[in-house]
Amino acid sequence: MGVKMIVVDMDGTFLDQNNQYNQARFARVFQALQARQVKFVVASGSQYQRLQNQFDPYRQSLDFISQNGAIVHHGDDLLRVDALADDDLQALLALIAKGFPAGIIVQKTISGLAQTYVPRQASPETLAIIKQYYHAVTLVDHFDQLTGRSVNNQITKVGITFGPDVDYSQAVQQLRGSLPAGLMSQNSGFQTELIGNVGVDKVSGLRQLQTRYQITDDELMTFGDNENDLGMLTMTPWGFAMPNAYESIKKQSANIALADHNHDGVLTTIEHYLKEGVIG
Repeated sequence: MGVKMIVVDMDGTFLDQNNQYNQARFARVFQALQARQVKFVVASGSQYQRLQNQFDPYRQSLDFISQNGAIVHHGDDLLRVDALADDDLQALLALIAKGFPAGIIVQKTISGLAQTYVPRQASPETLAIIKQYYHAVTLVDHFDQLTGRSVNNQITKVGITFGPDVDYSQAVQQLRGSLPAGLMSQNSGFQTELIGNVGVDKVSGLRQLQTRYQITDDELMTFGDNENDLGMLTMTPWGFAMPNAYESIKKQSANIALADHNHDGVLTTIEHYLKEGVIG
């Protein structure tokens, strides 16, 4: 059987270092995929609103897995939200505040279905970085006391970014060792951990779409570069790590994309396998 669904991570995979992609080339590839009735899925740790904006001309024909699998859309239609319990959220915010002194964490976000929340005291430089990945952003005064109920939103992920001089491995070990039992953390690149419910990741979001479209694992083609992509890279024989991915990710992936993210690696690889007759 041929590939029936293509799933792409965004940052470090589909997008180049300037957070852009070759739109003219994608238009041609997407037309070829549609002609073969192949689904195209965008899977990211970032916010649905950002993904929607980046693929605005095509969004009603695409599926979106955002917040590392916590939110799934087909076009504008919401298919799934896996929200944090307020008790778990408050316990998490307390342990972050207590466990990591000022300066260790340089960026904090709380993301939900409707908005991403950022401490009002965030610097303009930090806020500018956050807005590259989250397009619906609200500044809040009492970040550490925020709950889903207080903002009338379904909260799905908490993001923390460790400073460049922090021993990232040690910080992550400390964080993951202290999380409440129902929560898990995944590396999303750029010294950032995204924390959400146990068992909620890109694979769980993808399973929902597989069920919806009746697509098996060996009919998937997946692309990624980081820890939060590893599950979907290893669930199919058509998993492609990017050449710019961490070595540990490339070693566990069955395939390597034909070029890196700065040279249209995903599109180059898709075009190759379209010509080979693997896709569709």
